[in-house]
Amino acid sequence: MPSTLKTLLLDGDAVARKLTRIALQIREDNFDETRILLAGVKNRGLELAQRLQAELAVIAPELEVVVDYIRMNKDNPVHDAITTGMDPMLWKDEVVVVVDDVAHSGKTLLWALKPFMQTVPRKLQCAVLVDRSHKHYPVHADFVGLSLATMIQEQVQVVIAPNGGALTVYLR
Repeated sequence: MPSTLKTLLLDGDAVARKLTRIALQIREDNFDETRILLAGVKNRGLELAQRLQAELAVIAPELEVVVDYIRMNKDNPVHDAITTGMDPMLWKDEVVVVVDDVAHSGKTLLWALKPFMQTVPRKLQCAVLVDRSHKHYPVHADFVGLSLATMIQEQVQVVIAPNGGALTVYLR
């Protein structure tokens, strides 16, 4: 398939339904919690974390949902610092959900967990919109919008419309 051709996998409405389902699963899996952190991998993971926060505000208004970012160099996480907006120690013995748009090999999720590994959170979970299941690392997503079998050379692209518009997912 030429890289210029795109196939729409999820339109804006489908993505919204997937995010609602992920939010419901997060709440169900953390029903006894009063506070959780959604830590989104910049940039699209952060956008998804913010949208999940809005969904959770409707589903579980009693739940305090805090959003933070994880900034990292996805191509070279070993040599560049991985940073968060808040001190990860604030989340000791709390629930942390790392959020990203697409899980491919598991490398990004693995490294995104690093800031929280020394804090000993009560739960450390992962949520992704699309899981491609080409795992090279022993990391899986606890909450998945769409599991997709793809060829290794194909790309899954999450597109965010300007000004907080609809999210769409393409395969190319």
